[in-house]
Amino acid sequence: MCTHLMISVPSNPGQNPPDTAKTYVSGRAMELPGVLEQSVYVMPRNQAWPLQAGQGGTTLQWKNPYGFVGIAPSGRAWASQPAFCDGINTEGLSVGALWLAPGTEYPPIGTQGNQVSYLDFPAWILGNFASVEDFLAALPTISVVGPAPGTPSYVPLHFIVTDSTGQSAVIEFIGGKLTQYKCTNGVMTNWPTYDWQLTNVQNYFNLTLVGSGTSTTGAGNPVGGGLVGLPGDSLSSSRFVRATILSQGFSQLPADGTGWLPAPGVFATTPPSKNPPGFAGPEQTAVMVALQLTQICMGTPYGMLLETVQNSLATTGIPATTPPSSTTTYGDYTLWTSVRDHTNCKYYFMSAFSGILTMIDLSLLNFDTTPAYPNNASIAVLPQGDAPWCADATKLLTPATSVAGSGRVR
Repeated sequence: MCTHLMISVPSNPGQNPPDTAKTYVSGRAMELPGVLEQSVYVMPRNQAWPLQAGQGGTTLQWKNPYGFVGIAPSGRAWASQPAFCDGINTEGLSVGALWLAPGTEYPPIGTQGNQVSYLDFPAWILGNFASVEDFLAALPTISVVGPAPGTPSYVPLHFIVTDSTGQSAVIEFIGGKLTQYKCTNGVMTNWPTYDWQLTNVQNYFNLTLVGSGTSTTGAGNPVGGGLVGLPGDSLSSSRFVRATILSQGFSQLPADGTGWLPAPGVFATTPPSKNPPGFAGPEQTAVMVALQLTQICMGTPYGMLLETVQNSLATTGIPATTPPSSTTTYGDYTLWTSVRDHTNCKYYFMSAFSGILTMIDLSLLNFDTTPAYPNNASIAVLPQGDAPWCADATKLLTPATSVAGSGRVR
């Protein structure tokens, strides 16, 4: 299970006349059971693809004009070739691969021209396109192929592509055929298919984020009262509704950011010259809200969703004549959350067992000299190795000093 969404904020709030520039930020969560080793990889410009000829059915050959960073499974099972499930390129275009089962059926391998394996599809997009429009224009020139359902290498996926203008495209493979949709809110979850999700969300047209007052006023319909009936479970249809409704809040605030940017207050001067100390500017606000909103819509920390499994006699030492017993263990959980700043070309990620948000600034990487596969640079996401999982501020604490005659300490 996975959730994808997008928000935007004014890039330069408080301008007169209002600045129409937007900072677009998207976020997604990757949720699966078990332990899947994953890393962030840096892919240079002019990398030759496919990384292994014929791997997974890819017959098309290309060199990518755009460098990108993205997350792919690592470890022994995937060491031969990173298959990206998430990433962003130097032009601010991102790709997310999310689970879609049942129903996903790729065109078969070996029957199409210019074949690109579904495992290479994200890399083809990230390496070749700067916008959703360019991607959709080139999509008919290739055939995305994959194994049949039930085979060992089959993974049921659908894809969402988002660019720096806030446009998104959803790609699904149903009945062996490619289906595409355009969207402007960047919301996608899992099964059922995207068209069904769009129909279902209309059932919640009566929900609103607006109330007559906050909880501190105690008056009438407080903020949140208009969300009574918003589904709160972990089903993909419920997460789609939550992501759609909750991400609309930013679009209902003043378009120039007056009164809400920079968070958490407003500037005394217009236009603002800089952020006051300790205040969050547009970029920080957008990134952190996208991270928080993605985690709220997903809402599945480790150990919150459980499943019942049969004990393995081979590993428990129980005699073979003993009937197998069942036990409860953890099920799906959020392995990692990523945030892509499409405007500033930055990639953020946070793993399941770390509270530290890690950032890669693509503008500071030289994608012309970055080592190519198989020597490309990488950072472990899960497990994260020796990276710190919290920031120890103990040494930053300073003793309070009294202010003479004031009766106050500071």
